[in-house]
Amino acid sequence: MPSTTVHLPDPLLAEIDRIVKEERISRNRFIVMACEKALKNSVGKWPDDFFKSELNRKDLQLLRDGVAEMETAINKSRKNRMGIRL
Repeated sequence: MPSTTVHLPDPLLAEIDRIVKEERISRNRFIVMACEKALKNSVGKWPDDFFKSELNRKDLQLLRDGVAEMETAINKSRKNRMGIRL
């Protein structure tokens, strides 16, 4: 089975450790179960009309330019995984 590394904030990890101790399961099993539940519940799925735009051409171009500028700034400040586009 493939593996991955996940970085969790200390308070979140402490809460996970509390729960897995109570449930007598491993951290790994807890995380797998949480991911399965999230996928089952379609968590993170965008609402159908989320990207519907009522912007005029000028405002839409301003938005696109702003996003491109932000992406460039983010990519320049990344310390690892350089070259990967967002």
